[in-house]
Amino acid sequence: MSKTALVSTKQHMKASFRDASYTSLNIGMTESYFCAFMLALGIPDVVAGLGTVVPQFIGVVFQLFSIRSFFRKYSLKNRLLLFLSIQAISMLPLILIGWFKINSTILIMGVLGIYWASLLSLNPPWNRLMGHTVPAKFRLKFFSIRNQFGQLSVFAGLITSGLLLFWAKGHEIELSVYVGIFSLGLLLKCLSIYEVKKNHNDYDLAPGSEHRVRLRDFLSSIRKTEQGKLILFLFFFFITVHFSAPYFNPYMLGKLKFNYIEYMAITSVAYFGRVFAYRLLQLKAKSKHINKLLLFSTMGITTSPLLWSLTQRYELILLIEFLSGCYWAAFELSTVLLYYQKIDDRERTSIITYISFLNTTGMVIGSLLGAGFMKLLPENFDSYLSLFATSTLLRFLVILFAPHVNFKGQIPKLLNLNRLGGMIPSLGGLIKPFFGRDSKDSDSEKK
Repeated sequence: MSKTALVSTKQHMKASFRDASYTSLNIGMTESYFCAFMLALGIPDVVAGLGTVVPQFIGVVFQLFSIRSFFRKYSLKNRLLLFLSIQAISMLPLILIGWFKINSTILIMGVLGIYWASLLSLNPPWNRLMGHTVPAKFRLKFFSIRNQFGQLSVFAGLITSGLLLFWAKGHEIELSVYVGIFSLGLLLKCLSIYEVKKNHNDYDLAPGSEHRVRLRDFLSSIRKTEQGKLILFLFFFFITVHFSAPYFNPYMLGKLKFNYIEYMAITSVAYFGRVFAYRLLQLKAKSKHINKLLLFSTMGITTSPLLWSLTQRYELILLIEFLSGCYWAAFELSTVLLYYQKIDDRERTSIITYISFLNTTGMVIGSLLGAGFMKLLPENFDSYLSLFATSTLLRFLVILFAPHVNFKGQIPKLLNLNRLGGMIPSLGGLIKPFFGRDSKDSDSEKK
């Protein structure tokens, strides 16, 4: 690699860290409060829960069109700028909805659908851009550090909006503060646009360098390859996760009656757990153990809703969410790295789009099943507890079919029966079972 290319790569990576901070600060300040915003407008609990998922499905359907030849004739950088601009513009209707106090579920879901369409359409070209600019041997460390930047920014955004909304509710100007929050979100998106335009290279892909995989070909081969088995497993896992996940926020705000400060702290501590786990993974993780890390993280995610149903104590919910954040960090890092390992670079844009489509479809299916489950039960506190317990059972059943890992052989390493009654995989397991240095590793590295 030439000196000029090396400098360019460093500049790109630094710009990527700054962009991660702007994007993640926006996530903490705005996206994390979309459900709370709908509740503040007077929209019912279950509908507000669905309001965070259905727009994502609208967005992922549009994402399928974002890989067609019309968009592929533009460079990666120009595609990023286009979708970032659409995302920034979509903040304007949210500002107007809050300003005029418009209580329309269809309108809000439509606006959020545009927001998510642009956001999800960013992912395939962004992944391809990272593949071009981050050398394979640096990816684990790069994504660990970048995600730490991102999660700390989400944490800061959550605290900022939480404190503002707590103050606003006491002064009965809640919706006015949402207008200010969404205005700040618009500013952050503009900063991301500036960062991409000024500091990222404009990659014009040579003809034939980007191969579009047709959806029917992707679906027909999904059960025949190791890559496909992983994607299919994640699809069903997302169904079981979102059977209950969208309803945890209404449960906290509507049933447990937590105020904005308490809600902010619970949501923030989950992101702090992610930062903590990313730091551990950066120091200890090894690429050859990523499959085991995926199984470990899904086991941890499985326990969360069960623990929600066992306690209403605020301190214990904080602990549960911290652990949940650790597991989600491990899950996100393992899936990203597995995608880079198993997907051909020329097909990455198409495949990542289809994976996003399947995962979001799984989220919508799970959310609708959860909503139907809630409709069958009386509208009371116990219906949420039943939902969380059922989601745990479904998650565990899906994990039994996790690919790549000998489940029976790994389960003793994943569970520490001496802590918390055996219900939570220990944090020590994050390091020891999967990343501990053995004698063979040491000898090979010396050689």
